[in-house]
Amino acid sequence: MKAYANTPFQQNQDIIQPVLENLSNFYRLWIKYVSCSGTYVITPINKQQCNFCRLIRNHPVGYQRCRETARRCVYLDPHRYHLFPCHAGLYVLAVPLQGERGPIGALATGEIRIDDGTVDTGEVLQKVADLGLNRERLSRYYEEVPVKKREEILLLGETLYAISNCFIRLGSAQSKVRQAEIENALLESELRALSSQINPHFLFNALNTIQMFSYLEGARRTPDIINALSNLLRSRLDVKDLLTSLRDEMEAVNSLLFIQKTRFEDRLQVVIDIPDALLDARVPALSLQPLVENALIHGLEPYEGIGRLELQAEVQGRDLIFHVRDNGVGMTPEELAKITGRLNRKEIFEESGEIGMANVQKRCLALFGEGYGIRIKSEKNRGTEVTLRIPFTTGDGRKNEDFIGR
Repeated sequence: MKAYANTPFQQNQDIIQPVLENLSNFYRLWIKYVSCSGTYVITPINKQQCNFCRLIRNHPVGYQRCRETARRCVYLDPHRYHLFPCHAGLYVLAVPLQGERGPIGALATGEIRIDDGTVDTGEVLQKVADLGLNRERLSRYYEEVPVKKREEILLLGETLYAISNCFIRLGSAQSKVRQAEIENALLESELRALSSQINPHFLFNALNTIQMFSYLEGARRTPDIINALSNLLRSRLDVKDLLTSLRDEMEAVNSLLFIQKTRFEDRLQVVIDIPDALLDARVPALSLQPLVENALIHGLEPYEGIGRLELQAEVQGRDLIFHVRDNGVGMTPEELAKITGRLNRKEIFEESGEIGMANVQKRCLALFGEGYGIRIKSEKNRGTEVTLRIPFTTGDGRKNEDFIGR
């Protein structure tokens, strides 16, 4: 069963956090939001995990069992809440969360002892005896766990179920708003393109004719430049999807760099550091090419020395990060503040050189939400670094966990 990240709960963490805080403090329980992999994504800050659970989770095997219990919470029946015993003898209250496309996590509690008179301390300790933990400490920590009445826990289950439905509906509404923003952004791009549109078939036929004549007339480098230009223009005119593979995006970037290195001759050094394992990653179409082009035109073209451009990709946590660095003319603090302010306000810039970067920012915010998009660092005469952050996913649904350790 496929699970989905970037959920309504992660998008609205600033709203959900105080709700979990208040409920955790009121019920004297540790209530958290867990991801589909069993990771604790949102936990109360002012209510700590009980010593009993913490001691068990400090053991590698105990940690894996706790994580499997958390993961189990996600894939239960999403139309009701569930109360069941965990591997260590405490009870877990779980509310599975189901989005429009599948499971998106669960709200779950820990550290519950229910006053039903059926379980004694010895039976509980026997469940974790194979971990070899200090039995005296375990017993003492178990007795510290507050005892709850079943009716109280069932009432909390009703409450969490109602809260989860509210946030899922909120997330669905936000998703529709983002989709409308994407469609509006694409419409604006199409309208701008109409004002200067050239029939693509005419354009490529003309370039092929020029390429053929240059070859017949003995121009050795010209056909390669025309071929790179054709590939670059095709990548811009033939965009059908919002996301593309990093492999395809790099084909456009390499065509651009081939042309620019011909222009710059010996004045340009290019370093690309993108592991092959990342080439299947999904990225917004035409996202890297404008950043590279911006570095070349505004950073390195006015620079009098040997220009250096670096393009690097790396995985940080759940995200894919791109760095575009140049050693060019850079920006003053005032210039940097002006551009950063416009990016943060999601404006479309008037200056033609900035439209591509603003368009990338606008699409990233619409596709992925706050926290993603472009950040810029620059110093006058010291160069510029543009960082693009997006969620890391691949065309086959793999996420960053599949690449850790490679």
